[in-house]
Amino acid sequence: MMIRRMVCLAGLIWALGSIPAQAACTGSGTTWSCPAGASISDVQDAIKAAADGATITFAAGSYTWGSQANFLTTAGATLICASVGACAVSVTGGPVLGMASFSGTNTHFYRISGFDFTQSSGNFVIWFCSGGRCNGTFTQVRFDHNTFNLATGGVAIFLGEGAGSGYFYGVIDHNTVLSSGSAQILNMIGKTDKAPPVPSPIGTSSNMFVEDNTITITIMTNAGDGCMDGYANNNIVWRHNTTLNCLVTSHGVTHAGGPQNIEFYNNLTTVDSGSVNQGVQDCYRCFHHQGSGEFIAFNNSFTAFTGKSGTPLDMAHYRSIANGPSVDHGIAACDGTDGIDGNRAPSGSNYGYPCWRQPGRDTNGNLMPMYAWNNYWSDTLAQINLKLDNFGGIAPNGSFPPNNCDPSSSGNCDYFTFQMKADRESYNAVSASAQSSPTSPFDGTTGMGFGTLANRPTTCTTNPNESGGGVGYFATDQGAQGTLYQCSATNTWTVWYTPYTYPHPLTTGDPPPAPPTSLQAIVN
Repeated sequence: MMIRRMVCLAGLIWALGSIPAQAACTGSGTTWSCPAGASISDVQDAIKAAADGATITFAAGSYTWGSQANFLTTAGATLICASVGACAVSVTGGPVLGMASFSGTNTHFYRISGFDFTQSSGNFVIWFCSGGRCNGTFTQVRFDHNTFNLATGGVAIFLGEGAGSGYFYGVIDHNTVLSSGSAQILNMIGKTDKAPPVPSPIGTSSNMFVEDNTITITIMTNAGDGCMDGYANNNIVWRHNTTLNCLVTSHGVTHAGGPQNIEFYNNLTTVDSGSVNQGVQDCYRCFHHQGSGEFIAFNNSFTAFTGKSGTPLDMAHYRSIANGPSVDHGIAACDGTDGIDGNRAPSGSNYGYPCWRQPGRDTNGNLMPMYAWNNYWSDTLAQINLKLDNFGGIAPNGSFPPNNCDPSSSGNCDYFTFQMKADRESYNAVSASAQSSPTSPFDGTTGMGFGTLANRPTTCTTNPNESGGGVGYFATDQGAQGTLYQCSATNTWTVWYTPYTYPHPLTTGDPPPAPPTSLQAIVN
């Protein structure tokens, strides 16, 4: 009997030994690997043990993650699937990757690439600042070649948090977002309104670039949940993206100062029958900005399902409502009584202008006009202009006219017509057609034009009251992506804007130039 029991025990030991145990991630220095099925704690251990600049490669297979592994502030790392899309990650409780908190300027490189994430409920998949207390700047982050199967209300990448002040520079590229209901590829909160003014980021590496992504929403369930959203001083360049049934949106000045800069170009934006229940089947506000800072839009194609909205490319200014709080009650209206505004005299024709962080101004208060050209409907090629959206005068008690408002100068008795003017805050192309000669269709007197440099008008007009404004001309044959010239003085053209390098240098393995440091803020 004793011998028989020993034989059985030996057989059991052999059987158990033949079942492979789940191995943890292994490696050393900058080279690490994680087997299929590695737990999120295994991933965290590998990140902690890896040297700066390490690549942690994940084997093809299935993973189930329900909590977060955090990058280190002291060492960058690349988390990458061995074969794009072959690492299927079930996200049972997000976020699952990111960073808890940071401070100062972080120049390490952080990358998440090649995963196929599937959410079980709406939440964040990737979150930098999940622990709060984020104050500083990330200069090199990349999220690429991932698939995000998002639940309704889900967010693929969330950067920042409400109480901190973080800048994020890098690129989100070649990702696919799929969802049966409204969801976002990016939600971003930058520095708060307490941040000092900084140099204009337009056309520079000091932005988060969202490029070459495909976003497909089957049914738009909430028009208020755009596939992009931003708060506070974030800077976003949205380019070369293809979207279906999601609006590209941003909050504005009433949310901690609003974004400093948004550039929107070379995108394909479409709504189909999945947008009807939200009433935007005509592409109403396919791009909508509540209003702040700098903005530029060109070469964008819009496709409506039925009808054609008069406002597919929309810029508002939520502080232009007269006599009381702004549209969303974020901060008071710009009416000439708040010290944060420019309050230019005479008050009866300016009403606070230039307003703090308003559209068409940088964070130093300098005039930085918004330019829009070659935006069009995909089927007819008809021109789409940047619409300055006037909400009209709404007094807190609903009475008209509000105080401090001259109805004879503004039909709706609001401040918008004083603060947001064509050929000052914004310049639209005068035609859908490129320039055919130096005088047609744009003659240099109003609006802007585009075409070859040889066809740029020889004469031009500028803003007679303030430097920084003037008609524009985009020379399509100057530089890799064209060059925008501004009439800086009468009959004088000056380079005003050049689109930043495309593809983004981080997609080719080259770090972008470091943003300037030791800047001196100049507060107007």
